[in-house]
Amino acid sequence: MGAEMEADRRAIQVRRRRGIILKLVREGHENQFSRLDDFETWAMLQKMGQTMGQEQVRTLLQDLAVLDYLDFKTKVNDVTGNVELSQIQLTATGLRFVTAGRSNEDVLFN
Repeated sequence: MGAEMEADRRAIQVRRRRGIILKLVREGHENQFSRLDDFETWAMLQKMGQTMGQEQVRTLLQDLAVLDYLDFKTKVNDVTGNVELSQIQLTATGLRFVTAGRSNEDVLFN
């Protein structure tokens, strides 16, 4: 596979995973479940066949926050030094975006 094709595949994969995360958060809101944290999000993605590390999930969550689709609390674990994300929720912009269900250049819904 050529380098350009591989880059396109990775970009699509990232956009798709962002869409999956947004749908998971919305589904949790609709069912009145407690807010997700980064570990639960990672575990759910693993169960769905999305093989990736916890750091990759944190990066996706942070990307979605920068895009103003998600909000969460950030804490540094005193023991491990790792960043932990909790109380993940949709922003108003994220809610409108997920409800519309239309993909854009940053997120792919399918």
